[in-house]
Amino acid sequence: MRSVAWQADNGQTIVFDRAGPYYYTSLTSTLGATAEVSRAPRQDGQTSYHASLDAPSINLAGGMWIKGSKTNPAPAEYDRQRALLCQAFAPNRWGTLIYYREDGPVQIRCRPIATPTISGQVGTYSTIDIDFVADSPYWQSANEYIISLGVNLKLFHFPWAPVRGPMGAYNRFARVDNPTTERIYPTLEIYTTGQYVTLTNLTTGKAVKIEHSIAADQKLMVDLADITAYLWTRGADGEYVQREDVSHWMSLDSEPWGLEPGGNQVAIYNDVPEDTPRAFVHYRLPSLGV
Repeated sequence: MRSVAWQADNGQTIVFDRAGPYYYTSLTSTLGATAEVSRAPRQDGQTSYHASLDAPSINLAGGMWIKGSKTNPAPAEYDRQRALLCQAFAPNRWGTLIYYREDGPVQIRCRPIATPTISGQVGTYSTIDIDFVADSPYWQSANEYIISLGVNLKLFHFPWAPVRGPMGAYNRFARVDNPTTERIYPTLEIYTTGQYVTLTNLTTGKAVKIEHSIAADQKLMVDLADITAYLWTRGADGEYVQREDVSHWMSLDSEPWGLEPGGNQVAIYNDVPEDTPRAFVHYRLPSLGV
């Protein structure tokens, strides 16, 4: 059963499904491209040099059927739900649109072009039509893939040992498979280390080096899509909070890398092997349509 959920950045969530009060009808995503062309005098046709993807146009169609009760008349509830819908889809507010399909959910960051178009009221039922625009042409898998690096793998332990603890080895390497035809720029999550650390895609030979130690109760989030690094600090409640932009911690010779189509061998290095930090590679699978 297909459904759509809108998660606005202000915390509001609207779901279009079969349960109501908002019902799902269809979702379409249209994508074009802009080409750089030239044409010489008397030339038949034209010469195309490059084509770049445009921003996608997304349309969500559905309906709204409001039911009331003795203490809450349906017409009054209809007015409340209509106002709630317009507030959730304010055109100046970004959010995440999630499309639940039979072959797995996909999502995209977007914003409504205008408040929803709501048809004339028939009883307490109206059709709903909402248009969105996104910056990125790519939808992404709603499920995030996470690959670990530098984590102590528990291979075995001796039951007769006086001290029971995991025995194993640090996993400096990981294979990351990209089943798509697009290059994927992941996010790197690096935890406490007193050493400089380098994360490398051995398949492409490119590497990103962090020339600063990461203190206890801190982690570094490196976004290779826009080449930024942010330091997060863990509070007394155990939750990490974004603290500051430390993109300057990346060395000048760093080459931000992506996951190429097919198999990728990723590795983490530092000066002291015994101090290998925990690191995770986060990524989602892109697609051009739904």
